[in-house]
Amino acid sequence: MIARLNALRARHGILQAKIDAEGSRPSPDTIRVKILKKMRLKLRDQIALYERLVVGSRRQISS
Repeated sequence: MIARLNALRARHGILQAKIDAEGSRPSPDTIRVKILKKMRLKLRDQIALYERLVVGSRRQISS
């Protein structure tokens, strides 16, 4: 589960870099930026879910 969480975080970083690169262009493609941001938000939601699962499993182990 930790490996999946790290992979999601890496993909989130890659998407952020693509958003930044597109935004720094002289005339950014606003549709592409919008799509990338939606993808990034979905990843953020998945990351939050996995983080809750990891914290929950750690609590069960320590109990």
